[in-house]
Amino acid sequence: MYLSHGRTQRFLSGVMCLCTLSILLVACGGGSSPTTSAGKLAAKQVLTFPIVGTADIDTLDPAAGPATNGYVAVMMMYSGLVRAAKNLSVLPDQATSWDISADNKVYTFHLRHDITFSDGTPVTAQTYVYTWTRALLPAVNSPIATFFEGNIVGASDVNSGKTKTLAGVRALDDYTLQVTLTQPTPYFLEELINPLFFPLNQKVIDKYGQKKWMLQAAGNPVGTGPFMLKSWTHNVRVVLVPNPHYYGPKTKLTEVDMPLVSDPSTAYKSYRAGQYDFIWDMTPEDQQTAESTRGFIRNPLLQTDLLFFLTTKPPFDNVAVRQAFAYATDKSTLAQAIFKGAVTPAPTIIPPGMPGYQPDYPGLQHDAARAKQLFQSVYPNAASAPTITFTYPTSQVPTQEAAALQQMWQNALGIQVKLQGMELSSYVNLLIKHQIQLGFMSWTADFPDPYDWMTLILHSGSASNNGNWSNPTFDQLVTKADTLKGDARIALYNQAEQIAITQVALLPLDHGTMTAIIPSWVHGVTLNGQGLYFGNWSDVYLLQH
Repeated sequence: MYLSHGRTQRFLSGVMCLCTLSILLVACGGGSSPTTSAGKLAAKQVLTFPIVGTADIDTLDPAAGPATNGYVAVMMMYSGLVRAAKNLSVLPDQATSWDISADNKVYTFHLRHDITFSDGTPVTAQTYVYTWTRALLPAVNSPIATFFEGNIVGASDVNSGKTKTLAGVRALDDYTLQVTLTQPTPYFLEELINPLFFPLNQKVIDKYGQKKWMLQAAGNPVGTGPFMLKSWTHNVRVVLVPNPHYYGPKTKLTEVDMPLVSDPSTAYKSYRAGQYDFIWDMTPEDQQTAESTRGFIRNPLLQTDLLFFLTTKPPFDNVAVRQAFAYATDKSTLAQAIFKGAVTPAPTIIPPGMPGYQPDYPGLQHDAARAKQLFQSVYPNAASAPTITFTYPTSQVPTQEAAALQQMWQNALGIQVKLQGMELSSYVNLLIKHQIQLGFMSWTADFPDPYDWMTLILHSGSASNNGNWSNPTFDQLVTKADTLKGDARIALYNQAEQIAITQVALLPLDHGTMTAIIPSWVHGVTLNGQGLYFGNWSDVYLLQH
């Protein structure tokens, strides 16, 4: 999952997990406030926190692959067969149970009988057939559907326009959904945590159209999650209210108000002025100020911040040039001087805590002399090199970091790289079109499996392969690994990652953390390896303070 911000949480192309928690409410007489095991509830149960680092949410369509700025709202409005616990393990949700065939290719899900959209319209197995098929349609043009659904029988035929029937997904009856895969897929259940697989309301989409229905989400029954959209004032705020037809434990909140704030420092100042209930995703400078504040929390993320290179055009079609940039980049200096130790230098693409992480693999370490030698092997005269521009989202990459990278490359390679910072939404548009020569990305785990880091972002056919890098050996290794289990599978992913790092398919910079200030009177909100974590929202409420 890409696109989060701040080196504390950059491109969380990930999932805000929902976990089952319980709340103990004890009624108090005499007109006093209800009491929980944590204390008395505040009279006003409106939770206010900012969506930081963007002028507006990019999309509320789960099939469109929402970036972090939209993910928070998406994971409140929609829900699916399974959900993730705080530790990212898979828990039942709309599916009470499932059966897996002996050959690991057929999954049969047994659905709850009380699932509805926010207007009470029933959700059945056929709703899932519609949703999963719809994501693959050429008219939807989903950037993620083929890689999440690619192993379902018939997915390629739907995506190519040959048919509108997804052969591998069938409603055996209203409450039994059967999915047939082309091959064993060890991570299939983990994939279902992604909102791409969450049921959508066909009536709403048919009424407003495949591209415009999300703009009419306010007041319409689009999802089955614990909240529904009350209003979306573009470039200002998103407001959600409880879904009265939610099948799960109900929230005690009456509203969640999320202002959109492009600048993280501005968001922090607003929090200190009392405008928000909690603040998250702070700049390194603000973290230093906030560390002594009660409620300050920092948590490692399953995230890596990286640079990518457009490998189909000079100069980055030459591996020696990409390697020169890698050797010229001093990750330790960036981590300490720019981020004040809030991140750790990253020799690998896969971060600590993930299956497949290689703690002893050194990667391409800083070596200015080696960098110069490699660059001059291609461009003996630095002036003959093509113009190079580093394009980055200003809400994700601090000015100091961009300037430090520019200086490192100039010192080691003797070239002046141009800097082009831009607003996040504009940057994402260029990213999707593969029009960035040298750019920044961050990847946070959608689910804890190497597939999400290797195949999903570096396979030659992936829409998330921002630099259009292609290596047949890499593709063969991950394609085989995707079907295996155990140590043999991890070993193949390890080989593939070493190829990607050596060939500089991506240049890992650091592994990030998430920071927040969550006062004690904000109950049930915390952090996990993907960022903000709210459980299933029944345990999130405000205490008197």
